[in-house]
Amino acid sequence: MDMSALEIIKSNLNVARTLIIDGRDRYIGVTRTALQIEQIYRQYRSRAKVLAPPLAEQLLSQAHRESADSICKLCRENGAIWVKFAQFLSCRPDLLPREYIVALQRLQNDAEPARFEDIHPIILMSWGQDWDNQFTRFDVLPVATASVAQVHRATLKNGQEVAVKFQLPTARSLFEQDSLVFTTLSKAFGPLVRELDLRQVVRQLINMTLEELDFRREARNLKAFSTQPHLPGIIMPELYESLSSERVMVTSWVDGVRLADYLERHPERAKPVLQRLLASYIHQITQLGIYHADPHPGNFLITRDEQIAILDYGAIARLSAEQRNQYTNLLMGLMGFSTVKLGDLFRQAGFHCERAETLEEISEYVVGDNLEALSIADRLSDSLDKMRKNKIIMPDSFVAMARVIITIGGFMTHYDVDFDFDPASIAA
Repeated sequence: MDMSALEIIKSNLNVARTLIIDGRDRYIGVTRTALQIEQIYRQYRSRAKVLAPPLAEQLLSQAHRESADSICKLCRENGAIWVKFAQFLSCRPDLLPREYIVALQRLQNDAEPARFEDIHPIILMSWGQDWDNQFTRFDVLPVATASVAQVHRATLKNGQEVAVKFQLPTARSLFEQDSLVFTTLSKAFGPLVRELDLRQVVRQLINMTLEELDFRREARNLKAFSTQPHLPGIIMPELYESLSSERVMVTSWVDGVRLADYLERHPERAKPVLQRLLASYIHQITQLGIYHADPHPGNFLITRDEQIAILDYGAIARLSAEQRNQYTNLLMGLMGFSTVKLGDLFRQAGFHCERAETLEEISEYVVGDNLEALSIADRLSDSLDKMRKNKIIMPDSFVAMARVIITIGGFMTHYDVDFDFDPASIAA
């Protein structure tokens, strides 16, 4: 439904208040960064006109790096949902040049930490004045900082090493500002970015971040996820429920190396590690009906015996038995392993469009020779792109599921690992 003139005025006033009053410095930075990037590419276009193609290509790569560095700096300064958006883009080499992917991946667990004195009130509120009696050791400097939280290492009185996750003090107030601005920007720039449904992406990011702001929800997610019969080699930390609250979460400490760091040190292990990760996510989606919905590299640790530890349970997605069956059939159909027409599978899963023939046309394109050599992740990505361009209404649950598989596919593309697909692994 179209907004009335009064509603538009009110909306614009709210945005103006957020930009000018609540977050003036943050959004001045946005404007400054946008102007810097525009100038970088304007200079590139001007100089490239008189250069030979190889030199022009080198100059373009340099422009990409400079622009990506500016975006990284902005996201790091603004934090919260800005880092989430950067994390999403860092897993999409199909959308951005490699220079952006490399730069944005630095933000995976590289936000600015809060000072210990700033989180001390949260400690007192959660554990009381004698909180330190529960520990024999507590590191006041965090070992990792993400977009809405930071993690400290500690040792309990019983000798168990734990990870203590605190919500950043400013996380909620900044989220309230940023979610409004991101929603507004997605409406303004959505039509200009045909390769990506910005409105849907922003809506999912906002919902995901909102869920992450309540650690009680994350604790429930971890409990539900960890009780599932996961594939061998996939582990998760143990929750210490009595020490956890809305803004604090305590789990067992997992010794390991972040996925990207491990593969950089052991590139020869990329294939077995990433194929196990893929198999786990296919299993979560098609067999368990509950899956980890935030699969950026910072959320995976590789242990000494090469098990994959999955971290951060702020975003867990659940599929009903009907959805699990429908999406399993769709994945089979996308790879040409189903006897049911792909167009019928899309309709059964709740896809809608004005022209009934459109789904059939897209289905014929997907299962035809055009995408024969592509992986399931690339087929999903290509299918989503076609559907957006043809204004097909897609269920949010399917888009969230597809994003996860496409993200894992992005890892595999980055490390040049074949996306092997065994239909028996998802057969009901």
